[in-house]
Amino acid sequence: MSPVPRLAKALIAGVALALAAAPAAFIVTLLLYPFWSWIEATYRIESVGHSGPADWCFIAVYGVFLVVLCLLLWRGWRRRVVRSKLP
Repeated sequence: MSPVPRLAKALIAGVALALAAAPAAFIVTLLLYPFWSWIEATYRIESVGHSGPADWCFIAVYGVFLVVLCLLLWRGWRRRVVRSKLP
């Protein structure tokens, strides 16, 4: 099997997971509203306003989601590679 289709599948899966992570990150950002309020009160960083958490809060949560998803994809890839080399 050529490595190009495998790479294309991995890229498609990565993009699909990144797109699926956006709504989940939005929901988690809203659920973390008390945490963002605490950040603002403690460190005086503008994190909540009249319309909800600031944009940087969403970006931070989305970044965490992407890092976790990349680690999970990498872990799954490594398991498949190790299993394929077993006799």
